[in-house]
Amino acid sequence: MFQISLRMMARPNRSMEAVEAMRSIRIASRMDRGFIEGRIFREVDNPDALCFEQDWSSEPELKSHIRSSCFTDLLMLMETSPEVPLLEIHSVRDVFGMNYIEAVRYSDN
Repeated sequence: MFQISLRMMARPNRSMEAVEAMRSIRIASRMDRGFIEGRIFREVDNPDALCFEQDWSSEPELKSHIRSSCFTDLLMLMETSPEVPLLEIHSVRDVFGMNYIEAVRYSDN
């Protein structure tokens, strides 16, 4: 799995506009093969700090998305940030859930 992670600042009094743009990008991304999930949230201590995440099932599908007009829209939104945004791609090799937690907590090892 791969994850796109963006943290950017909205212009003062324009955070709702940026959130709406992110929602549109998330909705459009749902049509792309390999899209798993997307999230948009604000930082608790700074409501102008916006975070946007997307999960992708494979690298080829992520690369296809990065070449898309939808991703171009995200790049254009980043240009509106009054501070330098942080965009990262994370590779997640393994994802563990409660079964793993239980195994670690209750096994003899």
